[in-house]
Formats: sequence, structure tokens, C-alpha cells
Amino acid sequence: MSELKVTIAVDEAVSLEAAYSPLEGARGAAVVLHPHPNYGGSMDNNVVWALTRGALAAGWSALRFNFRGVGRSTGRHGGGAAEAEDVLAVAGWLAQRQKGPLALMGYSFGSLIGSLAATRLTGLACGLWASPPLVLGELSPWPVQAGPLLIMVGSADEFTDVGRLEAYCRQTGARCRLEVSKGGDHFWWGGESVLTQASRGLLLSASGPAV
Repeated sequence: MSELKVTIAVDEAVSLEAAYSPLEGARGAAVVLHPHPNYGGSMDNNVVWALTRGALAAGWSALRFNFRGVGRSTGRHGGGAAEAEDVLAVAGWLAQRQKGPLALMGYSFGSLIGSLAATRLTGLACGLWASPPLVLGELSPWPVQAGPLLIMVGSADEFTDVGRLEAYCRQTGARCRLEVSKGGDHFWWGGESVLTQASRGLLLSASGPAV
């Protein structure tokens, strides 16, 4: 996987450390969001890597980045709303460089931030939320104009609630699908290939012709 190390400005005070994998003739671009910074989350997380590999295998360019205050990203952790601004800045940066649709994929805290940012993005091709930690808050409603949403969670994940995720999907409608990995926990160690295959399949289903 060939990655370009890039810096993306959010505003005058905050710039983000990012790794961008552009593919020639890509079908779109996927942004991958990492888990909670206060618990060691960064763009080098195992789940972030798994989702990034799935995007590239589907013929999509991929971009993973560190939220503000993580790694070489400047600024300080903002509790959620500020991190959603990070996602919007990354999406805007990609739109200037990458043709085709946009997908958001987030793990744990990254799924909550992705869902919040999605409410302010138009024309999302699809989304994937891995292990949304409902102990930290609820997922924002999936936009009505967006494409399919896949939620993946382990049945033994102590930081979420499968019943509440089922209710969320029912409310969202046929565009939302919940996959529960039997015996899986929050961290997906040893289960990364499942996430890679699922993200690849989702992005292939959301792909138009190569651009």
C-alpha cells in the first residue's frame, strides 16, 4: 500500500496529520476515522488499518488521519463536535483532489464522530460504523439522501447495546444493516479480516463505474 503523508488544515490553529492512498482510476474515496484519543486511539489502530485495506481492495482511494491533538495533528481534543469539524475539513480536502463519491468508515469513537459529520455532508455513497460505543453517546441519524449504512459489532462488546443498534437500523430503514459477530468483543483482534472483507463488499456495492 503506497501512502502519501499529508497535512490538512482545519483552520488557522489546527492542522491534521494524514496518510492518503490515492488509486489511479479510483471509484471514490473513503475516509477512515480512529477510536477515542483519550484511550490511545490513533490512525495506526488495527481496525483503521483493516478498513483502509478493504477500501483499497474495492478500488477506492483511502485516507486515514489523526484527529486534533493526536500524533502530529495540532490542537487539543474537543470532545466530539470539534472532531466532526476535522472530518469536514478532510472531506473538503479530498473533494479538491479526488473525483467520485465519498464514503465514511469509523471505528468506536470514530463511528460517533462520523455519524455527526455525516449530517453535514451531502451525497455520501455509504458508511460503515464498527463497534459504535453507545456508552459514550448515540449515533446521529443517517442522512436520508445517503447510500447504505453497515454497522458491525461483536456480540460480546461491553461498550455498546445490540438492541439499541437494532432499533436504530429499524428507524433508518432498509438502507441500514447490522452485522453481529458471534463472540466478538470491541477490539477486533484476530477479526480484522472480517472487517476488511465487509468494507470491501460495501464499497463495491456502492461503486459506480471507475472514473
